[in-house]
Amino acid sequence: KHRKRTSRSQLKVLEDVYRKDTKPNASVRKRLAAELDMLPRAVQVWFQNR
Repeated sequence: KHRKRTSRSQLKVLEDVYRKDTKPNASVRKRLAAELDMLPRAVQVWFQNR
């Protein structure tokens, strides 16, 4: 199983959200994940690694 790198477009969205909210709740992460075609867990890890 390979690690999924975030694309440039995904990164832009994530960083825009991060600027407004450094710790989004589960529902925000879920919505982001659906929008970006990522797993909510992957979104969570991305924010943890910021």
